[in-house]
Amino acid sequence: MEKKILLIGNDDGLPGVKVDIENYKQFFKSPVGGSWLEREFIVKLNPTRRELINELIRLKNLSLDYVIVVFSGHGGQERETVLELNPQGESIGETELEYIAKRQLNVFDCCRCYPESITDSRQVEAFIKSFSSFNTREKYENRILEAIPQQVILYSCSIGEISNDTKDGGIYSQFLLKSARNIIDEYKLLGTAHVEAYKLTMENNKKWPNDKHQHPEAVLPKCLSSQQLIIGIKPETELLKS
Repeated sequence: MEKKILLIGNDDGLPGVKVDIENYKQFFKSPVGGSWLEREFIVKLNPTRRELINELIRLKNLSLDYVIVVFSGHGGQERETVLELNPQGESIGETELEYIAKRQLNVFDCCRCYPESITDSRQVEAFIKSFSSFNTREKYENRILEAIPQQVILYSCSIGEISNDTKDGGIYSQFLLKSARNIIDEYKLLGTAHVEAYKLTMENNKKWPNDKHQHPEAVLPKCLSSQQLIIGIKPETELLKS
């Protein structure tokens, strides 16, 4: 199976962005996240628009089986969610990051405010380190290929809202990855993880003023559970204990 994870960040004034990128990377490298290999990650911190476009063209030409795109940084809302790539203010629209592969997950942890009120602020908890497992990796890849072709998009907030940031990372990213690690059965479905992260984010909203409340959204296929993409898998060692 050929797959890649593209991690994009704009840390201009946002200390939590690098934390987010490292946390996502460590999660997906762990058995729970599918035991992805180092060579399968592409990290772009404050990239130029041309640099990123060239990378997208390269990835599309690889005819990959599965792609994950994660963005953490400044964002806004015009006709679509707009991601600001670097301190120079270059940006890219969310639709330009779609259809890199037939099976794809996009996670956007950024604000979706309209131009007059774009500000950012986010939080994430520390990650549990884990070890690699080839058997888990193989099972993860087989399960991804069982999913029907689909484009899943997870947003950390709704249109017109901010996405809160602190030095520890993004609130939605924190809860999404926490949910991804909490696996009752053998796999954690993307949709289930998002719903759980949504509930935790809503509970967390009580700690913030009303103008900083964020309501995560998702674009998910209404297909059978067996046809959905997963975000996490229970490691072999955990399965043996159960």
